[in-house]
Amino acid sequence: MQLLSKKEHPFRICQLTDLHLDPYPFSVADQETISKIQRLLASTKFDLIMITGDLIWGKRSADPKETMKYFYAIFDQINTPVAVTYGNHDTEGLFDRETIRSYESFINHPADKHQRFIVHDLENYSLQIVDHDSGKLSHVIYVWDSGAYSNDDRFGLYEPISREQINWFEKLPYDNSVPRVDLGFIHIPIPEYAEAKNFIFDGQIAEPIGSPEINSGLFYSLLKDANFKAIFAGHDHDNNFMANYRGIDFVYGNVSGFNTYGKIKRGYKQIDLYEDHITSKNIPFPAN
Repeated sequence: MQLLSKKEHPFRICQLTDLHLDPYPFSVADQETISKIQRLLASTKFDLIMITGDLIWGKRSADPKETMKYFYAIFDQINTPVAVTYGNHDTEGLFDRETIRSYESFINHPADKHQRFIVHDLENYSLQIVDHDSGKLSHVIYVWDSGAYSNDDRFGLYEPISREQINWFEKLPYDNSVPRVDLGFIHIPIPEYAEAKNFIFDGQIAEPIGSPEINSGLFYSLLKDANFKAIFAGHDHDNNFMANYRGIDFVYGNVSGFNTYGKIKRGYKQIDLYEDHITSKNIPFPAN
């Protein structure tokens, strides 16, 4: 589905993250995750649903097809585009990224992906938001698959964003001489989140930043793009802060799944994109 903005309204994004679903049929905790999201979708209108990884406990699932089918079905009730990237837990099992991406065919209203680039089985793409009246590009959303675990002890636990993924971003054919408010989504936070935590203006930090130990340089590329204003991650369930570091907002999503650790009240991140700025806030799921 095409993403459309209107000047009289912000373009509103719902970021869901770290759902950690077990195999279908769902446990009591997973049923609560599903029911909370269903109530949210029934009560609040969004222009995009962005899911930033760890949809499932991959190591507990021999075949996640049914799990993904039933999860994606909850978005059938709304005519809202859905986009997905994946986390370290999604493919801990016997299947790969290509397999789990294939289940996106169950999404009835997928957001239109542009400039798709797959490297090392990691899908990167952009989402283009177009002004409803003029047809001109109003915002670009960049999505990186941050992968999972490093296969090289020298790199630490998590693999860093690769040079190929950074080169992809740098070579995208968007006219950055035209001012826009652009943003990006990722699962595992980049190392600069550790610096950004010193400039928190909302939300909380209650666990160490779970970023790769090796800094491969994505932030340098983001700084060079004057239109890039914010990056959103998941991964660390007890962090949901918002901070501004060197002019870019560093934001954690709010953990959404009940079948995992974390003391933060389950909910979502609401992101509002305007012509000249961006806002975001943590919102708990509606009560029963």
